Amino acid sequence: MDMEPINIHLNEHAGIARSGEPIQLGVPLSKGALQTHEKLQLINSSNNEVIQCQSEPMVFWPDGSVRWLKLSFLVSQAPSTDLTLNLTKADAEADQQPSPIQYRFEENNLCVTTGLSEFRFPMGELRWDTSQGAQAPAISQEVTVTTTSGAHCSTVMDTNWHVTEAGPISATVSAEGSWQAPDQTRLARFRFSLRLFANSSTVELQTCIHNPRRAQHPGGLWDLGDPGSIHFQALTVRAKLSNASKTWLTPGLNQPKFESDAGKQLYLYQDSSGGDHWQSRNHINAEGRITTSFRGYRVHNADELIQSGDRASPIAGLSNQAGQYVHGSMKHFWQNFPSAIGTKENVLILGLFPADTAYPYELQGGERKTQTAWLHSGEDSSALHWTQAPLVPTLDPEHYEKTDAFDWFETKRPRDLLDDLIQEGLDGESNFFAKREVIDEYGWRNFGDIFADHETLYQADGESPYISHYNNQYDAIYGFARQFALSGDRRWFELMDDLARHVSDIDIYHTEEDRSEYNNGLFWHTDHYLDAHTSTHRTFSRHNKTSSTPGQTGGGPAAEHCYTTGLLYHYLMTGNEDSRKAVFDLVSWMVALHEGEGGFFEQVFALKKYELPKLQAFLKGQSPTLHRFPFTRGTGNYLNALMDAWLLDPSGPWLSKVENVLDNTIHPSDEIQKRDLLSIETGWSYLILLTSVARYLRQRHQLIGKDEHWSYINLAFLHYIEWMEQNETLFLSASERLEYPNATWAAQDIRKSSIMFRGAVSCPEKYEKYAKKGKIWFDNTLTYLAHSHERHYSRVQIILLQNHGFHRLMDVGAFNKAKDQIENQPFGSPNLKWSVLFRRIFLRLSRALMTFRPSRELAWLKTRLK
Repeated sequence: MDMEPINIHLNEHAGIARSGEPIQLGVPLSKGALQTHEKLQLINSSNNEVIQCQSEPMVFWPDGSVRWLKLSFLVSQAPSTDLTLNLTKADAEADQQPSPIQYRFEENNLCVTTGLSEFRFPMGELRWDTSQGAQAPAISQEVTVTTTSGAHCSTVMDTNWHVTEAGPISATVSAEGSWQAPDQTRLARFRFSLRLFANSSTVELQTCIHNPRRAQHPGGLWDLGDPGSIHFQALTVRAKLSNASKTWLTPGLNQPKFESDAGKQLYLYQDSSGGDHWQSRNHINAEGRITTSFRGYRVHNADELIQSGDRASPIAGLSNQAGQYVHGSMKHFWQNFPSAIGTKENVLILGLFPADTAYPYELQGGERKTQTAWLHSGEDSSALHWTQAPLVPTLDPEHYEKTDAFDWFETKRPRDLLDDLIQEGLDGESNFFAKREVIDEYGWRNFGDIFADHETLYQADGESPYISHYNNQYDAIYGFARQFALSGDRRWFELMDDLARHVSDIDIYHTEEDRSEYNNGLFWHTDHYLDAHTSTHRTFSRHNKTSSTPGQTGGGPAAEHCYTTGLLYHYLMTGNEDSRKAVFDLVSWMVALHEGEGGFFEQVFALKKYELPKLQAFLKGQSPTLHRFPFTRGTGNYLNALMDAWLLDPSGPWLSKVENVLDNTIHPSDEIQKRDLLSIETGWSYLILLTSVARYLRQRHQLIGKDEHWSYINLAFLHYIEWMEQNETLFLSASERLEYPNATWAAQDIRKSSIMFRGAVSCPEKYEKYAKKGKIWFDNTLTYLAHSHERHYSRVQIILLQNHGFHRLMDVGAFNKAKDQIENQPFGSPNLKWSVLFRRIFLRLSRALMTFRPSRELAWLKTRLK
């Protein structure tokens, strides 16, 4: 299959001259279009210049061809211009330019040359030297952490400096280990990487500080001040330039440049966001004290205050009389406050966590923070300007459609009311960016998350809005990714990227020391209609004496809040490895949550939870079903997570796990009325499960084709579709049965219409019937929301984003065309047999005995008794 040229568009929007700016993106490809041995070339469409690129497959089609490709290149572009590049196959005989990037080991150093600079990384140390030319003295750089007393921590390398990725465009050098306090106790883990670029003296730094300890969370409450937290005073990157004579600093791209002698301190410190609500209760510490001290930033030259302002995006630099330079910049400087940048004597300081704050930093158990900075050692003082407004590459939306990059993705339909409602998320008065300002959703822990403004619905007039965080509920990351692909609007990209990075760091519980059903799990949104107080992004606080869930005052990560598809697409569209790892961390957590990890006590308790109720039902003369998994969103989320892992790793066990869950959840002969799905408050989330079933049917058909198992699940799905068509109504038509009858329920109704549309796709002979009912529900839902003053709320918007596209019915033709009827076969009864139950009990007890280890059982008890 030929590969048609793929257009990559670059819009220079900030009025910056770009020179050698690194670009990385994911490119989807049609099945069979590119084999792993085939070469690619990138051509500037305006002048036919060939731009060297670096590529790596990320995901494969079943036939082994590349499905998603990570593409990297360096681009130069004039201010305020548009540029289109064409990605095509290169001739097999095409000459490949030799890479200027080379690396070697020499005298206990890892040495990397880029063609312009050489970098030396001493083994066992978290520092490196940069030099240009054999005679020039090296610029020494290091990462330092200090304890709350100001003492410097030492580093213990677990993984020494090594090259993790290399190609003609860039090489990445990484190291992992721990920081130790002077008393030899471990303060925190670190993960550090530098990305070096061909023929460039710019380096991208990624620094991650991680607390791997578990939180103690007494009573299932997760407040700051937990014994599992760590505290530190500062985390800085320092670059030392010998005999520096001049220093300069600019607070922003359009701000004047301050200059001074290098012997004086020229320093910018951002203490708060600089917004109107910079003193928000969002910024309290464990004692409930607001940690911000003043609005925005201040610039000092020695002891003199020379400027103050609201929001800085600064760049600073040093130079010496020998013609050496070093400049620094940080990503999302003011958004991730506290932040600092400046110079002191011969040192350029990048304060990722500066020591200037009023209080030490607290990193909760299982929490981490990853930050990006850049250093440049060239003469051009504007070389890092692009870092404050990076280019965002876009593809034609038709390319995403042609390559089946997203489900139910169509570009040629006219805009409709759903599109207009979703667009309010960008252009409405309460758009997603405006929401950040309401509670000042900024700072290193908060930035990227979404203010859950729907939780303020029942507050009294004039009352300060609850501090409430949404934590990717209903997969906002996926919704943002889909809209970015459809529109190419960089604002959707920013929302996707900011939230994905926040979720990967803050919302996932990065520990192996807690109970298995919590480790590496995703925290819920904060509690409904209550303030988060000191629980930050961790749901339950000791300051709330009750909960929105009756009878519940605490808890932890749970299956009902697991959303991986957005993280999958963030990885596929950006190549960000943290998002890929986050998918697998969450999938592993969900597997442990549903299937256990083994152990005597674990299996005995599972026997009590799952098999004992079935046995009791038999003894009462009842006929329990085969089903092991509840018909809820938790099971739907589990299926989605497994399917995302299957797309990333087709050779893994994920598809068999998906089908095992389906076989133990749904049956073509289910007595649906017994599942009590019409009890709205407890049953509504079955819609999320059916949406996952529909996704399985489409992806299984697309990647493997139809077989008996596909037919079995399809018949079961259609059994529920028929029941829905006959029995379901819109939620607000029975508002008396709802505890909080608000627009969220109207938004949830869009799930019903999307399921009916998918039923129409799966059953062409009943297409008219199901499509008609789906359209009635769809139109009524959108008409209601269009007239609702609640339509701008985060939860409403994100439900619409998550369910966009299913009303397009684009797949009807494909399914009809592929309809090679499989004979309907009798699939037996959904009722459990004695023999099957005894087999389950036997297997459960066998696993309990086979995995029994005293140490395992003690650890299992220990994590639950604390």
